[in-house]
Order: sequence, then structure tokens, then C-alpha cells
Amino acid sequence: MNIVCNIDNNYVRHCAVMLTSLLENNKTEDIHIFIIADDLTEGSQEALADIVEGTYRQQLSFINADHTILDNCPIKQDSYISLSTYYRCFIASLLPQKVEKVIYLDCDLIVIGCLKELWNTPINEYALGAVEDMWSTRGHCHRLAYPEEDSYFNAGVLLVNLKYWRKHHIEEEISKYISEHANILKYNDQDALNGVLHHRKQFINFRWNMQNGFYKKKRSLRPSSEPALDKEMPHAVIIHFTSSRKPWHDACVHPYKKLYIKYLDMTIWKGERPPIDWRSRISRLFYPISGWMGWKNNYRKVQLPRI
Repeated sequence: MNIVCNIDNNYVRHCAVMLTSLLENNKTEDIHIFIIADDLTEGSQEALADIVEGTYRQQLSFINADHTILDNCPIKQDSYISLSTYYRCFIASLLPQKVEKVIYLDCDLIVIGCLKELWNTPINEYALGAVEDMWSTRGHCHRLAYPEEDSYFNAGVLLVNLKYWRKHHIEEEISKYISEHANILKYNDQDALNGVLHHRKQFINFRWNMQNGFYKKKRSLRPSSEPALDKEMPHAVIIHFTSSRKPWHDACVHPYKKLYIKYLDMTIWKGERPPIDWRSRISRLFYPISGWMGWKNNYRKVQLPRI
């Protein structure tokens, strides 16, 4: 099983938590992890190697990417999203040619089950497999000028058919798309991937990318998708913290935050907690009232796995 993620030095701790959750729940699998970064410090590499190679005896490769391939990639200055996320658009050339399929994982997530079923999902005729985005009804298809029936996928978890990408020169298409549509890319590389691959992707089960908005009382998902989502929620395997309030922020109240902290405390950052956000804590006192009123920002009740 090949796993790939891309980071910078600011995201090493979060990557460590993600990898710990992944490897802790996939101990019977043979896993090769590829980490794409540019100028990752020696200390950062050692911290991740201690987890992957030291604790779990799995294979790890660092791919030192040339940041110049991102020169034409736009990103908002005030965005919490790193420019390095664009590296996922170029994994077909960054990874060894012998690697023909990978699972791409963002680092703002935890894996709480086995990924073997995801890895074995057949996508021979597709560029990738992905989960519908939690905001799929917010006009993305119209903005990116493709048919609404293709919907919009989240790029935080991808089953990528690299053989297909290389055969059909997908990277060249993406680079051209970014260059020609930079003014409409609101969600950066995720928009570019959808713009190029909306008709060459396969939607996969919701359990493989349970996004923040799926747990809210009010959703922005296609109504036709909600029954499948509700059915899969108790069987979530990947919990993706997609909002700007991450579980390493005090303001985060995601139902799976405690489980994230469990995996954090299995790393060298054990016991570290964010500074208290008093404004956020005071606002939480009104959650029972807002829940009674049905405000959209409130989370549904979730049956969590035992910690």
C-alpha cells in the first residue's frame, strides 16, 4: 500500500499525528509512505522517520520537490492553506515511475480503521477515486464551468491512478488549467483537480473522507447523497478536519477532537495543548440554546469509538 502526503516544516507535527493514526490502525499491512516537501529540516525528517521506521517498522521515502514547479500556482495571502498542497497535482512525476497507484492523504485528518478496502477499490478506468465535497452544492461546477451532474469532490483523500495520469498527461492538463484559470481558483489545487478531472473521477464511499460539514446539523451536500452519507457515518474510517478550526486549536469543538488528541499523545508532542481561546469558550456556553434553535454550525450527536 502506497501512501503519499505533502507538507512543509510548519505541518510536521500534524503529519506525525496523521501517520500515527494510520499506522496504529493498519499494523497488518505493508505500507510505503512517501512524504513530498521542499527543504524539510533534518529534525523534521528524523521525527517522522522515528514514527514510520522506528515505531511501526514501515517504509518511508522523502521526496525533495523543486518548489519552482509551483511558481504559477496562485494562493490567497490570508489563506490557512499552504502552497505546498499543490504538490499533489504533480505526484505522477515526483514519485518513482514504478509506483502506479497511491492513496493521497492530507495531514489534517486521522485514520481510525483499516485502509485495505480503499486500496483495493478498482479505478482502472479513472484518474482517481474521491469523496463528494461537503460543499458540493455551493456553485463550484458553475464557477469552474462544467456540468453540475459531475458534482465536486474533496481532494484531501484521493485514490490516485498514476498509470492513468502518466498515460493521459494529466499533469500537463492541470498546469495548463491553473495557468488559464488562476482568477477563478477559489479552493486552489482542489479546484484545479475538479476542473480537469470532474468527468474522469469515480466517487468512492463517504467513509473514506468524513469531512467536517458532514457532522453539522445543516449540510450543503446534494440531497440525493444524504442517505448514503447517513448510512456510512457510523462506519467512518478517515475523519477529515476540513474547517479552519483544526483539532489543534482550542476553538475546535469537532466531535472527534478527543480522538485526535489520543493520537497526538502517542507522539513526541504528548501533552501539548493550544493556548486557551476564552472568547470561543464563552461562546460555547450558548451552544445548548443555538442547538435548540437549530443553528447550522452545531454538530450532530455522534456515537464515537471507545478511546
